[in-house]
Amino acid sequence: MSAPKQIAPAEELGRGISSRRNARRAERSKIGYHEFLPREGVTEISVDRLSVGSLKESTAIADARNPKFYGWAVVIAKDAERSGRKVAASPLEGNPRHADIILPASAAQDRDKQRRHAQELRDLSFWRPRAD
Repeated sequence: MSAPKQIAPAEELGRGISSRRNARRAERSKIGYHEFLPREGVTEISVDRLSVGSLKESTAIADARNPKFYGWAVVIAKDAERSGRKVAASPLEGNPRHADIILPASAAQDRDKQRRHAQELRDLSFWRPRAD
């Protein structure tokens, strides 16, 4: 299934969690900000568009990427776009539902700014377990 190019404000965007420890913490409403922290020098945070298609299909895509997949830290698109961030569909081969949360360019070389964006995204997020 191909995903629409336009991301709706109410779409759920999921950042995959592949650590059992981090998944257990997320289940207790303790998602770590590091789940949304990009590598230094990078402004894109890779996410899955969970509102497109079924959750089982999204789980299958995530499993193909990483067999130790537990679920997602989910943020709503309109919330992800706060503080100068943008959201863009960026389909990949094998994942037509891929998107990026894009931090402002000024955050690329400023680890503290990246950390603040990650903390805000964490505060706006909630846990969604994988669908089996």
